[in-house]
Amino acid sequence: MFTERRLLSEAEAAQVLEVAADRFPFAQAMGLADSIHVHVNVDSLSEVVQEETLARAAKEIEQNEVEYKIEFASGVNVIFATEATAQDELIEGAVTSAKPYVDHFGIDLRDESDSTRRVFDGIPALAETAGWRHVFQDGPVNCCHVVMGPKHWVYPPGSAVSGGRPVEFAFGQLTESDTYVGCDYRPIDPAHPLADRAADIDCSCEPNATASTVVATPAATATTSATPPKKVYIFEECTCNSSPSASLLGLLASRYPTADVRAFDLAKPEGLVPLPPTLFMQLQENAAAALPAIVVDGQIRSQGWTPNFMDAVKLVESPDPAGPVRRAQAAGECCGTDGSCC
Repeated sequence: MFTERRLLSEAEAAQVLEVAADRFPFAQAMGLADSIHVHVNVDSLSEVVQEETLARAAKEIEQNEVEYKIEFASGVNVIFATEATAQDELIEGAVTSAKPYVDHFGIDLRDESDSTRRVFDGIPALAETAGWRHVFQDGPVNCCHVVMGPKHWVYPPGSAVSGGRPVEFAFGQLTESDTYVGCDYRPIDPAHPLADRAADIDCSCEPNATASTVVATPAATATTSATPPKKVYIFEECTCNSSPSASLLGLLASRYPTADVRAFDLAKPEGLVPLPPTLFMQLQENAAAALPAIVVDGQIRSQGWTPNFMDAVKLVESPDPAGPVRRAQAAGECCGTDGSCC
C-alpha cells in the first residue's frame, strides 16, 4: 500500500518485515512492544492527506500542521512529518536521500516493569553481538509537548549513509506537558562520516520551526545529578483557579521521585510557608521581581519567570554559580493561556 504510492521504498518496506521477523536480533524486545512506528520524512503532508485508501484502512488518524499519524489496529503506526527529526538533517551534506524517506523505525516499550526494563537494558549488548552500532539517549527525552523516558538507538551493519535505517527502543510512558519542553533529536549514526559535527549542534529549537531554521540538540544530555534534590519548591503569587506550574510540577515529580516537589501560592497561603530568609526579605522590597521563584534545598535557583521543563532540570542539576537566574515575566503570565484567573 505504501510502496505503491511511493511513500516507502522497497528496501524500507523490507526492513519493516525484518524488524518483525523472529531472526531480528532484538526480537525479545519486539515481543514486548505496545506498538511500533515508522517515521517518514516528507516535504509536504498534502499528498498523504489526500490518500483516501490510507484513511479508510486506519484505526485512527491524528494530524496537525507538521505531522500526520496513521494508527492501524495491528499496533503499527506510520508517522509522516515535515519538520526535522534527526541530527543528520541539521548537518549540511549528512542527508543524501530524497524525500519521502524513512528516518527510523520505533519500538515502544511502555510497560515499566522490572522485567521489561531488563530487556531494554540488554539492548546494547545485543547490538554489539549482532554488529549493530548503538547510541544511548538518557531520559527525559523531550519532543515538543511530550516527555519520554530513555531510548536506545541501534544502527544496522553496513553503510551509515545508504544502509538500513536506525531502530529506536523507547522505554516508559509518555507524559504530556502544557508547556513546550524542547526537542531531543535522533542521534546521528556514530559511523556516519559527518558524525563528529553533532558535537557542535546547539540545543535551542523553537516550536513549529522548519529544518532551515531549527537548531538540533545532541543525543540527550540530561542526566540526573549524583545527589538528587530533597526539596524542590516553586513560590508564586497568582489569583488563578489552578497553579500555573502544575504541569511543570508533575514532570519534576516524575524526574525526582524521592524529592518533596510542591508549589506555594503566596496569594492564598495555607499553613506555614517554608520561605528561605533571602526570598522573604526580597518579597518585602519587590514581590513582583522576586516571584515566581524556584528553590532547591533552600537555595534560590530562579526568579521572575516560570521555566520550561528542560530549563528547570538545568536549574536543579546544574545551578548557575553566579546565583539565581533572573528574568522578567510578562504581566499576567501566571494565569496561563486558558485565562483561568478568578
